[in-house]
Amino acid sequence: MLTLKDVAKAAGVSTATISHVLNGTKKLSPETTQKVMEVVEEMGYLPNNLAKSLRRGKTMLVGVLVEDIRGLPVPDIVCGIGDRLSESGYKMLLYDLHLKEELQNRYEDMNFYRKQIEDGFAALQAARVDGMIYVGMQDIPLMYGIKPLKQPLVFAYSHVMQDDCYVTYDNLNASSELVRYLIGKGHRRIALISGHPHSYPTTMRMYGYCKAMHDAELPIPEGYIHYGDWSFASGYRAAKSLLTAAERPTAIFAMNDPMAAGCIHALTEAGVRVPEDISVIGFEDYSLAAYIQPPLTTFAIPTLEIGRLAATSVLDRINDPDLPPEHRLLPCTMVERRSVASAPD
Repeated sequence: MLTLKDVAKAAGVSTATISHVLNGTKKLSPETTQKVMEVVEEMGYLPNNLAKSLRRGKTMLVGVLVEDIRGLPVPDIVCGIGDRLSESGYKMLLYDLHLKEELQNRYEDMNFYRKQIEDGFAALQAARVDGMIYVGMQDIPLMYGIKPLKQPLVFAYSHVMQDDCYVTYDNLNASSELVRYLIGKGHRRIALISGHPHSYPTTMRMYGYCKAMHDAELPIPEGYIHYGDWSFASGYRAAKSLLTAAERPTAIFAMNDPMAAGCIHALTEAGVRVPEDISVIGFEDYSLAAYIQPPLTTFAIPTLEIGRLAATSVLDRINDPDLPPEHRLLPCTMVERRSVASAPD
């Protein structure tokens, strides 16, 4: 029977390297990963602990391919996946692509990493998983199709083609609701600190902001929209610039909580009271939001629920491969704290 040593010898690498490739536990060069996967496929290597499961026709494993476990939404999504799989007697096999540095504010470059993604799927297939879940770091449409897989595949916090199954959140309507909330507080001059211009969430949240302003017949003065890069520093710089406007806004919508934190810091430093003079609202409900002074009103993304529903979807398709594609956009939830008040007189 083939062993790990046999595969390592044939590939000309160590047994540790074979293990890292199959389990996604270490970032290796694309060349090494490809070489190992070719040898694994050619030799038909099957880890011992899966043999008994295969006799039953299922391994009771679901492969989870993540762009980077350090990406802020990813741990909660993976936690939700794990909880739901455990309830059904399944285990999770995690493969990490380690793309955080490569994709930081360059998410439009995602297509350049197609080979790494396909290698990740190949590694999970070699482990004979019953189904797979792809977890993104940003809710974006990947601009290419994945090669057809034998196993069911569900995308979480990302999506690809209309024929694919995905579970993500409703960026556009959440942003519109957020702006309508500020309008309901009497605000008419609402500025925006945007995310990176090439980001899909930026596009959707921008559309939601503009739609709500248009529906309320409110103007967006020149200079009221500033692009950031999701960082504290970019929120700080944008707020400094907004303070120079001929007519200051009474409310600022920052597209994520770190930028909102930078915004509040700049306003406070300039002697502007939050929320008495200018209200600030964020998005995503990072853990820091509760500890900013004043605590930040924001919108929470249902990351745990995205994970749970993605796991439910893949389990449904393991049991019934003929189910049609499922597209789920989950609503976000407002978390009211103390950074928003009624518009000043």
